[in-house]
Formats: sequence, C-alpha cells, structure tokens
Amino acid sequence: MFLFSAPLALAQSLSINPANFRGMPCQQLWYVEQEVLAEGRVCLKTVRAQRAFSRAERCISSSESILPEKARDYLGELRNVAKDKRCPEF
Repeated sequence: MFLFSAPLALAQSLSINPANFRGMPCQQLWYVEQEVLAEGRVCLKTVRAQRAFSRAERCISSSESILPEKARDYLGELRNVAKDKRCPEF
C-alpha cells in the first residue's frame, strides 16, 4: 500500500535521535510525532495537525498500522517521553 516515495520521506522524519527526545519541549515532540504520521501518510486527526502539514502527500489510512515497525517504535519512544513530561497533547 506504500508508494515508492513514502519510505524516503519517512526516513527523513525519523532523523532525530530518540536519545534527544528528553531535551525537547512538548511542542517540538508534538511536531515530530505529527511529521512522522504525515510522512507515513497516516491521516492526521486534529485541525492543528492538518494545517501544519497541509502540504503533505494525501493520507491513505487513519491506522498507524500502515507504518513500518521502525516508525511505530520511534513513535512509541517519543510518546513515552511526552507522557513522562506530562505534555498536554499526548
């Protein structure tokens, strides 16, 4: 179901080392999360995210299961840090 350009774009959105997540503010964690979803062509759920990534390729699914395992693991690490930091968006 993935198009050929999606893996390259997704790889670029995974460029931040997860070890750096703890030093990032909540707003930046939210942005990285939404960027990974948008680049993976997962449909963004909030108007804020849709506006922030309005130029992203059209989404193909609302399920994160379309993402490669590496991307899902990356999001899991990011979300754990955001929850530990008590970020309101998570």
